[in-house]
Amino acid sequence: MIAPHRLRAPRRHGEVVAEPPLDEVGPLLVLNRQRLRPPGFTILGRPWDDLRWQARQAAVTAAQDYLRRAGEPVPSADPASLLLAGHQPELFHPGVWVKNFALNGLARRHGATPINLIIDNDTVKSTALHLPAVRVPLPPTSAFQPHLLSVSFDRWSPEVPYEERTVQDEALFASLPDRARQPWGYVPLLDEFWAEVLRQAQRTDLLGERLAAARRTWERRWGCHNLELPVSVLCRTEPFAWFACHLLAELPRLHAIYNACVHEYRRQYGIRSRNHPVPDLAAQDDWLEAPFWAWRSGQLRRGRLMARISESTLELRVGDEQWPSLPLTTHQMTAAWRSLEAHGFKVRSRALTNTLFVRLFLGDLFLHGIGGGKYDELTDEIIRRFYGLEPPGYLVLSATLLLPLPCYPESADDCRRLAQQLRDLYYNPQRYLADRPDLGHLVAQKQAWIARQPTDRSQRRERFQMLRALTEQLRSALGGRIAQQEQELAECERRLQANAILRRRDYPFCLYPESLLRPFCTQFL
Repeated sequence: MIAPHRLRAPRRHGEVVAEPPLDEVGPLLVLNRQRLRPPGFTILGRPWDDLRWQARQAAVTAAQDYLRRAGEPVPSADPASLLLAGHQPELFHPGVWVKNFALNGLARRHGATPINLIIDNDTVKSTALHLPAVRVPLPPTSAFQPHLLSVSFDRWSPEVPYEERTVQDEALFASLPDRARQPWGYVPLLDEFWAEVLRQAQRTDLLGERLAAARRTWERRWGCHNLELPVSVLCRTEPFAWFACHLLAELPRLHAIYNACVHEYRRQYGIRSRNHPVPDLAAQDDWLEAPFWAWRSGQLRRGRLMARISESTLELRVGDEQWPSLPLTTHQMTAAWRSLEAHGFKVRSRALTNTLFVRLFLGDLFLHGIGGGKYDELTDEIIRRFYGLEPPGYLVLSATLLLPLPCYPESADDCRRLAQQLRDLYYNPQRYLADRPDLGHLVAQKQAWIARQPTDRSQRRERFQMLRALTEQLRSALGGRIAQQEQELAECERRLQANAILRRRDYPFCLYPESLLRPFCTQFL
């Protein structure tokens, strides 16, 4: 198990965090393969090994078909062993992108097939490119303060899943590179990358599809060729139907285990938020929330799937809308589940459900980022209690690459030192008046009052008042120096704020120059 407190995003330029280390993946794969072959285990009466083998075959076939439909080359693949990673189809930072390259490199090294999942069942969080507005070279004074700039590449519409989200404003979308151009002193990848994004516009109007396809183009140029599979496609496979129907058939037990694990996780780590790491599954009378997103085709908002078990059927609803019921007979149930989408009813896995299926039924190893690695400790406990299995281990990988921008030499320690000096000047001016013998009598008086030991309340009050009066008199002699120190501290804090903008690790990968980004990513191949 990976303890969340050990997982910290790397801060230094070029730093990589891998837990466990990449050279220890081999033994982890051996252990995982042992854990993923529980003897005599069945899902709805179907042997575990049989379902897992069919799930891997279905995932590889679906991924190959997906790339083929996108008009892209399809790598050869063997479903015997899969390594997986995944992320939303967004403009993520290089520390996320390196997972795709590590996935490919590890798969080559260990004779496995790499599949990157496109998490298109998640909602679009932003339609803007966030970048630093900065002048190079940096101005020596506060004439221009670097700040964060947001440049929209499409109109914003909230809570829309990627698989439904089309580009709303093609003119705005196409003009992004011109509006985002900055005087940084280097050429970012953005212009060339966005040209490829716009080329994908001839094939699809889906925002996430354009970004993902353009990203894959650059990966192939750099020697990284993974299979890719949208979660929306994975959720339509027959093995996923068996997995989902098993959860629904055992929903009362799953519901209790899921919420108990969430509550214990919050208690263990002192989390007060009711939405972190995930919300509880709700209950309304005899209806229980299942861990799936659901909506009608063409709708732009996801809903929570509610279910209740009657004598012979599993009733479903989303919000106040009644959905088709599922028969409780195993084969009829899975067939009815798969027919839902043909009638316009979409059901998708949520974050924990997704990793449950992928880690147990698809992969020999899953590569997480920092965030996923933290919450998947919760998934581990659900696996133990619901399936009665020791969960397979996973890998957490992240890295930091900073934009090649100059920064100021000031550090937080410099500002703390200046603040301490200013405080000392203000409250102990006598320490800085060695060149003022005319004030020696005031310095002596203050030292005498400091040395006094009052015995009652009135003496303590008198001592305080005298020290304050003497300090104010002495401080007046340092007026210019104190003002200068205040100015130096303000400038240090301004530069520190500027560095926070200049040294952020989460800028989108397309803002980096290829000469910096390519070797950083391909080191994992």
